Amino acid sequence: MKKAFILLAAGLMLAACTNGDKSDSTSDSDKKPTASESQEQADSNSAEDQVGLEEGLKADSTEVEYEDITKGDVPANTKVTFKGTVFSVEDGRFGLKKDVTDSNEDVLWVDDIRLGERTEIPKGTTVTVYGSYTYTDEQDVPKVRAVFVDQK
Repeated sequence: MKKAFILLAAGLMLAACTNGDKSDSTSDSDKKPTASESQEQADSNSAEDQVGLEEGLKADSTEVEYEDITKGDVPANTKVTFKGTVFSVEDGRFGLKKDVTDSNEDVLWVDDIRLGERTEIPKGTTVTVYGSYTYTDEQDVPKVRAVFVDQK
């Protein structure tokens, strides 16, 4: 009988020690977000990161002219800005000229690796390309990798 009484008393003591109101004891910081809240926060952070990345690249890039590149004044892997008019669009790249009416003007080829919204760029569109000058190919045609493209 003593054993049963001791077990009953121990059980009552343990039951009294538990917190019956668990829902009020958690703070807002302890609560885990739901899956939809997590996705919304991730999308928001991603958009903010994208804007920050874009602004940072645009601020760090230097506007160059075609002649600067051909003279060798622009080292490879330099962050550059180039303004021109699209005269040719091919798979994943497009050609730019400052003056599309000048048939003798030299061409700058742009490899399109845009991080932002992907839209087709039609011929004749004036654009500003933000990216990095990569190299000049075998035909001495300069190449730029476009990370962001602003259409005017």
